[in-house]
Amino acid sequence: MPPELYPHKSGLGLMEPVALIGHNVSILFNNRWRFHRVTYLESIPPFQCLNIGVVGAQTVSNQISGVNLELLTNNFGQFRWYPIDNAQVRVWSPNSDGRYVLNNILSQVDMNIRDRDPCLHLTELFVWEDNRPWFQAINLMDYALLQCRIIAQGFRFEVEDLDTSTIRAIQAGREACTRIVAQGKGIGSR
Repeated sequence: MPPELYPHKSGLGLMEPVALIGHNVSILFNNRWRFHRVTYLESIPPFQCLNIGVVGAQTVSNQISGVNLELLTNNFGQFRWYPIDNAQVRVWSPNSDGRYVLNNILSQVDMNIRDRDPCLHLTELFVWEDNRPWFQAINLMDYALLQCRIIAQGFRFEVEDLDTSTIRAIQAGREACTRIVAQGKGIGSR
């Protein structure tokens, strides 16, 4: 893998794409590695990707689909995200597989993440095609939240399948490839 291309990289500043046009990527989804070459890349500026809606005082919302983070066939997305309202948010990708899994909990992200991790390294996630992540808000306050909005930004990549000889060269370590995980892992599955 080229040293300048790997997940969660920010170099001297903000987010950078995990791969460039012409680079090989291997995407893990549904416990299967898919081998591709990037044919197109574009940035996605910050946008409100989801409003979980009203979250009552001291309650947890249902899981809500991040449908606005879906992509087309042979596309993957590299996103960093953060909530802008006073809630903690959990993520699943897909809806049964938790992200940020610890032994006893799924770690949450709150609106202070921008102060603790200004480049949002810790919120980076990858979406393969239309396999969107799911979000859940936790309101620990003594008042109801009228909305729980999430902002996302990142990159969209179009890819093509690699030929068998290139895949073998990657697996043998003779060809460079950036490895991308586009799934969560369920609690209890180790």
